Amino acid sequence: MVLQNKVRFGLIGTGNAAKIHAKAISKMENAKLVAVVGRNSQKAMAFSNEFQCDTSSSVDELLARKDIDAICITTPSGTHADIGIKAAKAGKHVVVEKPIDVTLKKADAFIKACEKQNVKLAVISQRRYSDGVQQIRRAIKSNKLGKIGFGGMQVRWYRSQEYYDSAQWRGTWELDGGGALINQSIHYVDLLQYLVGPVEEVFGYCKTMAHKIEVEDLVVGSLKFKNGAIGLVESTTAAYPGFFSRMDVYGDNGSAALVNDEAELIITKGENILEKKDVSDKRNSTSGPEISYVLHEKQLRNFADSILKGVELDVKGEDGRNALAIVEGLYTSCKEKKVIKIDLI
Repeated sequence: MVLQNKVRFGLIGTGNAAKIHAKAISKMENAKLVAVVGRNSQKAMAFSNEFQCDTSSSVDELLARKDIDAICITTPSGTHADIGIKAAKAGKHVVVEKPIDVTLKKADAFIKACEKQNVKLAVISQRRYSDGVQQIRRAIKSNKLGKIGFGGMQVRWYRSQEYYDSAQWRGTWELDGGGALINQSIHYVDLLQYLVGPVEEVFGYCKTMAHKIEVEDLVVGSLKFKNGAIGLVESTTAAYPGFFSRMDVYGDNGSAALVNDEAELIITKGENILEKKDVSDKRNSTSGPEISYVLHEKQLRNFADSILKGVELDVKGEDGRNALAIVEGLYTSCKEKKVIKIDLI
């Protein structure tokens, strides 16, 4: 039972993503961080001191607590579903960092477990909440861009070899699920579906260009949307020294561009809604972007309100699963060198 109009969270993981979740929860009047668990007990203790919460000695111990209503999972990607299914069976609502997991089989089992236990499941897709994305979405929904014919994304980032060597799971198929596409770019794949619509078919090429890893650091793919639009995916962590992320949407009455989550251009034949210059000169450093907790807070607020007030979840497990379906489809296309139909739910 949720008490005092607050959702009481347990946090699994103590890395960078966990700190973002903890900072976001600390700013929410409708939530409280109760306890954290991590593989390194000293790191978990330091984390609990920083965020004024308890520590648990194991995931099972955390899930057994009666004073926890929901769990945030911030562990390596390939562990998400296994932990999430245990949380659901313990009666906990679940928030999981992207991606939902690394295979559709595990993602589907995760979703079914949450449905069976009647607990909520949300996949972190915080970029949907940026002002720029919402500006473009409103322009599309109000038909100001007309019929959409194209949606494309470019993630031209750089990660050093030291980045991949910093944790054993990075750059592996088993626990990372892939490279640049699933780790750095799945948010933008999600945004393509959020803005343009469901994807029907994909075809892609993958390459490991600049790192000693078993997965790709460069992907180029083409997309066919169910509404007839076509699109492009470009994702890399080998663009030294690191450049921008960008999305473009073209309609028959106007176009929009998003650079590093900011709407840089929304222009139509009859009205310039927003117009800026220098839309491609923002860089992503070699160490990666400093991720703010603000957009996570917006999504976690919606998650808490869905528990406390019954409001609709903005991003459900199915949304995270469908983004993964596109990623998995592109990887399969790269391996089999053929067009892959996307299995959406």
